[in-house]
Amino acid sequence: MALRPFAFSVRLRDKGRTLRVRNDPKNPRAYLLEDERPGEATRVRNHGDAPAAVKDAASTWRKRLN
Repeated sequence: MALRPFAFSVRLRDKGRTLRVRNDPKNPRAYLLEDERPGEATRVRNHGDAPAAVKDAASTWRKRLN
């Protein structure tokens, strides 16, 4: 029987900034956090599981308010 990775993603957008959590295409068990801002290079952070990636995304998203 073939195993398929769990498909999961999050996208948050505000004033041109986009924050994405998605599966890593190279490692199906890992997740990427991509932080895109206009005029800047995309920042990518790798996480081993979905809860850690979502926690990092939530923390990053809250920091934009300060």
